[in-house]
Amino acid sequence: MNMENSTEDRMTNQEPPVTGKRPGKGLLALIIGLLVLGGGIVYGPQLQASEPQKVAAQPARPPMPVETAEVRVADSVQRLSAVGSLRSDESVVIAAEIAGRIEKIGFGEGEQAEQGKLLIQLDSAVLQAELDRALASRNLSEANYQRAENLLKDHAVSTRERDEAFARWQLDAASLRLAKAQLAKTSIQAPFAGTLGLRQVSRGDFIQPGQPLVNLEAIEQLKLEFKVPQKYYTAVKVGQEVSLSSDAYPEREFEARVYAIDPQIEEQSRSLVVRARLDNPERALLPGQFVQVQLSIATRADALFIPEQALILQPKSSLVFKVVEGKAQMLPVETGSRRKGWVEITSGLAVGDLVVTGGHQKIGPGSPVHPLPADPALFAKID
Repeated sequence: MNMENSTEDRMTNQEPPVTGKRPGKGLLALIIGLLVLGGGIVYGPQLQASEPQKVAAQPARPPMPVETAEVRVADSVQRLSAVGSLRSDESVVIAAEIAGRIEKIGFGEGEQAEQGKLLIQLDSAVLQAELDRALASRNLSEANYQRAENLLKDHAVSTRERDEAFARWQLDAASLRLAKAQLAKTSIQAPFAGTLGLRQVSRGDFIQPGQPLVNLEAIEQLKLEFKVPQKYYTAVKVGQEVSLSSDAYPEREFEARVYAIDPQIEEQSRSLVVRARLDNPERALLPGQFVQVQLSIATRADALFIPEQALILQPKSSLVFKVVEGKAQMLPVETGSRRKGWVEITSGLAVGDLVVTGGHQKIGPGSPVHPLPADPALFAKID
C-alpha cells in the first residue's frame, strides 16, 4: 500500500514530457537572428539618409575681407643714425669794449635786428671832449708844420725844426684818430643781422669792458653738428644729404647738407665730427635743440618695399601674409633698411606681390581672403 502511494506520488510530481507546444533552443536563436536582421533593414536606410543632412548643415566659410598692398620698387638708402645739436649760423654775445654808463637802449628783446642797428649808447660826453681837444691840437700842429715848411724855403728855420713840426703834426693826427675810435665805442651796434635775445642790463647801468649785454643769433640758417663712428669716416663726404627730426615736430622731417668735416678724429669718443647746414626761414628750429639725424651714405636702386603694417615680427624671423589665388599664404622674409612707414624686403617677395596689411588676426595660413585695397593716403609715397 505504501509502495503504491509512493509510486503514484512520484508520477504525480514528475514534469510532463516536452511536446511541440514549446519552441526549442535552435528555433529561438533563429527568431532572434531574424529580428536583428530585420532591425538592420528597418533602421539602416534612416542612418544613411541622415548623413547628407549633417554635411549640408556645415557650409564653407566665406572669404575674410583683409586690407592689402602691393610690393613696390624704390631706391634703398643706407643711412647712419646719430644724435645732433643745432647751432646758430652766427652767434655773438654783445659786450662793451670800454667802461661807461648806459645812456640809451635801442632794441626790444627778441626782435629782429639789421646789421649796424644801434643797440646800446653809452654816455659819450668825456670822450667827445677829448676828441675836440685832439682835433684842436692836430689843427695847430698842422698849421705849424705848414709854417715851418714855408720858412725852410726862405732858410729861416732848419730842416730839423721842419721835421720836428711834421712829427708833432703826425702825433696829434694819431691822437685824433684814437679819440674818434674811443668815442665810436660808446655806440654798440649789431655786427650782423639776426634775432636779439634777452638783455642783461638796464638804462643807467655802469658797465665794464667785456660785460655781457645781450646775445644776437642768426637763425634763418642753422648749423647741425653730429658725430659718426670712426669706421665710417671714409663714407662721409661733403655734400651728402642729412635728414633730421625733432621731438617738437614728430611728423615732420628737415633736410640739411654736409658742408664741413673735422680733419681729425675726436680722441675721447673716437668719433668724426660732422657739420651740416640747413635753411630755417620759418625759424621752426632753434639753436641748442637736440635732433635725431639720418645721414645717407649709400644708395641701392630697384629695392623692394612693403608697408610696415604687413610685417609680422617673430623672435627669430619676420613673416608676411601673401595673397595667392584667394588664399593667405604665410611666408618668411628678410628685411633691410627702413623708411618712414616702409621696410625693405631683401628676400621672400617679388614685385607686384600682394601682401596683407590689415586683418592679420582674423586669418591663418591657407585661409580664404577677399583682398581690399588699403587706404592709398597711408602708402602714397616712399620717403
